[in-house]
Amino acid sequence: MATISVILDTRNKKAKKFPIVIRLSHKGIPKMIPLGYKTSFEDWNNEKQRVKKSYPNSTRVNAQITSKFSAAESLIAMYDFNLKDMSVYQLAEIIKKEINETSTRNFPINEIRRTTLKEYGKKVAKVYREAKRFGMAKGMESAINVFTRYAGDVYLKDIDETMLMAYEAHCKGRGVKINGYGVQLRYIRRIYNLAIKDKSVEVTRNDYPFGPTGYSIQNARTQKRAIPIEYIRQIAKLPYEEGTTKWHTRNYILFSFFCRGMNFVDIAFLTRDKIVDGRLMYMRTKTKSRKNTKTLNVKLPKEALEILSYYLKEERPGNLVFPILEKFIHLEASLVYEIYNNRRATFNKRLNRIGEDVKLPLKLTSYVIRHTFATGSLKSGISTNVIGDMLGHTDYVSTEAYLADLENEVLDKAADSVFSLIPSE
Repeated sequence: MATISVILDTRNKKAKKFPIVIRLSHKGIPKMIPLGYKTSFEDWNNEKQRVKKSYPNSTRVNAQITSKFSAAESLIAMYDFNLKDMSVYQLAEIIKKEINETSTRNFPINEIRRTTLKEYGKKVAKVYREAKRFGMAKGMESAINVFTRYAGDVYLKDIDETMLMAYEAHCKGRGVKINGYGVQLRYIRRIYNLAIKDKSVEVTRNDYPFGPTGYSIQNARTQKRAIPIEYIRQIAKLPYEEGTTKWHTRNYILFSFFCRGMNFVDIAFLTRDKIVDGRLMYMRTKTKSRKNTKTLNVKLPKEALEILSYYLKEERPGNLVFPILEKFIHLEASLVYEIYNNRRATFNKRLNRIGEDVKLPLKLTSYVIRHTFATGSLKSGISTNVIGDMLGHTDYVSTEAYLADLENEVLDKAADSVFSLIPSE
C-alpha cells in the first residue's frame, strides 16, 4: 500500500533551509517528491505539515501544498487496484506529472486571491444565525472545521475536483460513511454557491468544482425506517399513567402521525394561533425560508383533536401548545435552539423505550413515525406527488427517497394484479 506525507527533506544537514517534499512510501521503498518550496525548522509546523504564518505568503503556500498533496492522494486512490504492479519510481513519476499540471492550473502570483473557505464560511454561518436558522449554521461550521483540518485554511479558488476526490478518499480511508462526508460536502457546496453570487468574492462560475463537469457528491440509500401501521395502534393502546413522561412522549408521536408525519421541531414550537376551526396551519421550520415553501393546511382528525384537548386547557409561555419548551421560550433564540436539541435527543431515547414496549423490530425515532405515515399513504394508493404535498416537501426528490424501497413493492403488487388477469390453461 502506498502512503504519502508532507515533510522537510533534511538529508543535507549543512543546509539552513530544507525542501518541502511529499514523502512517498511504496513496497517499503521511500521516494521524495519536491513541492517547489524551502523553509527552515523555525517556519515549519511538523504536526500540521504546513508552513507557519511567519513564512512569506504562508496562506498561499499552504494552499499550494494542500492542492499538490490532494492531487497525489487522489492519484493513489485512482490507481488503487494497479499499485501492486507498480514500482515506487513509476508511481512517483505519475505523481510528479500530476503536480506539475496542478501548478499550471494555479493562478499567477500577482492575482488578488484573498478569500478562504473558513473566512467566507463564517460569514455565511453568521447570516444563518441572524436568520435564526441555527441548525444550518451549526452544520456549516462543523463541516468547515472538519474540511479545514484536512485541507488547511484553503482558498475557495483552490478547492477543485482533485482536492474533493482526495478528501473523499481520505474519509473512506478513515471509515467515514458516504452520507457522513456527503453532508459535509453539501455544506461546502452551499458556501461556494453563495460565494459565486457575492460580488465581493473573487470566485466565479468557472471556478465551481461541483456539478456535472466537476465533483459529484455521492449518496447511499439509508435503511428503510417505516413500521407497519399496526404498531401505531399498539402504541396508542399502551396503558401509561396520565401525566408521566412516557404518556406525554406517546402523545407527541401520535400527534405527529395524525398530523401527517409532523416533525418534532414543529410540534415543540407549535403555537395556539396555528390551530383554527379544527385545522392546523403552519410552515415547516426546515423549509420556511425557501422560496417555494408551502403553508400546510391540515385537517385535524379526532385522534389529534383528543390529544390537543388536554394540552389546550392550559395557557403556556410563548403561546405554546405543548410543554416541551415552555420553561425556556423566553430565552435568547440561539440558547432555545440548543435546549431544543437536548430535548429532541431525550425524546428519541424515550421513543426507543416505547418501541421496546411494543417489541418493535427497529429503533423507534421521530423520523420512523414520519416515514411510517409516508409509506402507509403509498400503500393506500396515494400518489407520490400528493404524499410529498402532505409531508410538506418542497421538491419530490425528497419524497422519492422516502418511498424508494416501498414503491418497488407497490409496483410489484400492481404488476401481479395485471398478470392475474391472464386466463390459466
